[in-house]
Amino acid sequence: MFGAEASGTGIAVKVNGKAITEADILEEEDRLMRQFGAQFDTSQMDEMRQVLREQAVKNMIDRELLRQAADKEKIKVEKSEVEARIDEIAQRVGSREALSERLEMMGMSEDRLRSELENGMRIEKLIDKHSRVSEVTEEEARAFYDQNKEQFVQPERVRASHILIQVDANASTSEKEAKRKEAERILAEVKKGGDFAELARRYSACPSKQRGGDLGYFGRGQMTEPFEEAAFALKVGGVSGIVETQYGYHIIKLTDRQETRVISFEEVKPNLIDYLENEKKQQAIESYVEGLRTSAKIEYMKEEGK
Repeated sequence: MFGAEASGTGIAVKVNGKAITEADILEEEDRLMRQFGAQFDTSQMDEMRQVLREQAVKNMIDRELLRQAADKEKIKVEKSEVEARIDEIAQRVGSREALSERLEMMGMSEDRLRSELENGMRIEKLIDKHSRVSEVTEEEARAFYDQNKEQFVQPERVRASHILIQVDANASTSEKEAKRKEAERILAEVKKGGDFAELARRYSACPSKQRGGDLGYFGRGQMTEPFEEAAFALKVGGVSGIVETQYGYHIIKLTDRQETRVISFEEVKPNLIDYLENEKKQQAIESYVEGLRTSAKIEYMKEEGK
């Protein structure tokens, strides 16, 4: 337990004599909560808070170690680089004015943003310098592929298009009947030889209508159960009857089926090489930061009497 947790005042930990305050830890904890909080339900909150606090402390220690290392190696970032990064952020949020509004809502000044960006960019340069790794060769990728074939098994999957006649969850019985009749009318058009993609573009309430109703490939467990059962039961080229789900009424056309197979090395090679290079880089970063931790003096401030 770190001191002064309730008030957010005082020193939580020292890294080579440099203080990290309780307020710093709480701010990082809040950031992690915003990032991961939605993944947990109320019953997991207490356990989650402890895990996030420990992660927040680790993050702040690592950040301080990296900042000190950047100072030691005299790594600099030009003002023009910082301004270019701010311009990128402003573009993402819409404009400089929108960025200013967001900063105001967060209680952050532009000067503080510049300072944090500068520190972050210095750390990026430091990490890049200490995590340069050799390129992964095709032979290395092939060896990984051959030793981990089970990771490249693709289960049976299908490709389907659909037309969705949406039904509101609170719709009355008469409204549902009207929607079903609409779906039956469209199905009759399909059975008469109507162009499925064109009918989807005209009638479907799903965003996939822009692609003629095409949902791409999907495996079992990716769609709602009634939809999945109907799609997997079809033969390629076949069209379902009216399928009801919580979203409304669907007409499904199966356009392709792929049985369980092992994906070939040639198919995965580009992504596999990228993955292995990223793994190498991550290992180099972790090794570098662990080295900084091992040689650092890290002091955790305890509460009085503990």
